[in-house]
Amino acid sequence: MLRDIYRFDCQYGEFTIQLNREAAPETCAYFTRVFSSPDFARANIFRIVTETNSSPYAAVPIEVIQFGLDHIVSESLDQIVHETTEMTSLKHLKWTVSAARFGKGEVYPSCFICMRDEPELDHGGQRNGDGAGFAAFGKVISGFETLQWIFAQAEAEDYLKDAIPVEIVEK
Repeated sequence: MLRDIYRFDCQYGEFTIQLNREAAPETCAYFTRVFSSPDFARANIFRIVTETNSSPYAAVPIEVIQFGLDHIVSESLDQIVHETTEMTSLKHLKWTVSAARFGKGEVYPSCFICMRDEPELDHGGQRNGDGAGFAAFGKVISGFETLQWIFAQAEAEDYLKDAIPVEIVEK
C-alpha cells in the first residue's frame, strides 16, 4: 500500500506533508520513491528563499523552504511528466508542497514548501522563464510553527551556509 503522509524531523521540530496522489499521480509516485530511498537519509533543508534574497529572480520574489537532496548539476536529472497546475488544478497556496525542477519534467530529489500564496509558481506564472510553472503535489498538514522557525533562519543568500539536516520519522 502506498503511503501518502510523511513526517519529517529537524532541530527545530517536526512537520508533516500529505501527498495528493489523485491530482498529481506521477509527481507523487516520484516523491514516494525519493522519500523511501536510503539516499534520503542525507536530506537537508538547504535553501530558504525570501523576498530579499531571491536573486537572480528579484523581479519575481517568492518565499519557500526547499529540502531534500541538493542538486548537483553534473548528475543527470530524473525525467517525469510535468504535471502543471493547469493539469492538476492544484495551486501554489501557502503550505503547498511542490517539486523543484530545471526544465519541464527535469527534476531532482528535492521539493519546496510555499510559505505564502505564490501564484507566480503556477502554470503561466513568471518565476520560471518557460511559463510552465512548477508541479504542486501535496500540502503541509502539521508543523506550521516548526516551518515558521525554519523560515526565520533565512540568510542573506538563499542557499544556506549550513544546511539543516532533516529526516523522515514516519512514512
